[in-house]
Amino acid sequence: MGWLMKFVFTADWHLSRYGQDKVEDTTNLPDRLHSTKNAIYFMTDYCRENDIDTMVIGGDLLHGKSVIYAVAQNILLDFFRDNQDLNFIVLDGNHDLSGKGTAVISALKSIDNEPNVNRIQGLFTKIEDVLLVPYSHKMIEIIKNSTAPVLVSHFGLNEGVLNSGISIVSDIGISSLVNKYKAVLLGHYHKPQEIIRDDIEVYYVGSPIQLDRGEKHEEKRFLIVDTTKQVISSVLTEGYRRYYEFELRKDNKDEIVTQARKLIKEGHHVNIKRLEDVDTRDIAGDLRIIDRVEKDITDRGISSSMTEADKLRKFAEIRGIPEDEIEEYVNEALSVVSACSEKQQLIV
Repeated sequence: MGWLMKFVFTADWHLSRYGQDKVEDTTNLPDRLHSTKNAIYFMTDYCRENDIDTMVIGGDLLHGKSVIYAVAQNILLDFFRDNQDLNFIVLDGNHDLSGKGTAVISALKSIDNEPNVNRIQGLFTKIEDVLLVPYSHKMIEIIKNSTAPVLVSHFGLNEGVLNSGISIVSDIGISSLVNKYKAVLLGHYHKPQEIIRDDIEVYYVGSPIQLDRGEKHEEKRFLIVDTTKQVISSVLTEGYRRYYEFELRKDNKDEIVTQARKLIKEGHHVNIKRLEDVDTRDIAGDLRIIDRVEKDITDRGISSSMTEADKLRKFAEIRGIPEDEIEEYVNEALSVVSACSEKQQLIV
């Protein structure tokens, strides 16, 4: 492809306050912020060990849009300052922006004066053979009317899928990229995935850690764009707490309990779904059990006058979600709804 760069590609860090998370004793950081910090510093260590001097970050470094949490911003600024021997190219994602259309303000403005950071501040830029297009109201128009060996951007593609397996109809499909780009590196969807065809390779790098239970069991990663071999490869991230969920039946109780206790001892999050009428009184004290034995959930206090969030909370309660996890499930469900509506922001 004639690429002249070699770089690490990552995206969707979603640094935030995570006020509902358990605080880690060693760092005094909320669980997910602690895990994300470990993962992104693992990437910079990998860069040094493999003679890579550039990292491209494809958007959604922060999570709050109109809200910047000091603890999240400190992690971001310290990261760039702790790694001044490396170069960083940063794109805005939709979660980094407040406002719509031309009236947007980027929460990433705070990194503009960092000497080793190049935040793409215009609608697009081209570095060597790589076209970089941040999230904007003009993004889709630019992508459809440009060409380059490599495209880096932040958007939803028709053929891409969310962690739930849902595919959202977007304003651009892979047919709009064929014959314009050889490789496309994307942020936006947290599920690592590839769409490989003879004439194009599309990669969603995914989030660097499992940000919620909707991403359970996923192997998280970053990408290496190798200009010498002209290939894109994956490296799994390390150092974060994972979410696991197991299905408990009468014939697998001992196996599941042993595995769950081992993972909890290693520091991971584990839920066990009881699918059959299995006696769990002996394990309920140290394991999270979610009852999925079929029950009648009709007429249980959900009404049309309730807000969407309240309906989801009630449904989670009915389904036996542990009380301290209900908000996490509600937020994930609302984020799917939000992702569906956000596609309207891509209309040019």
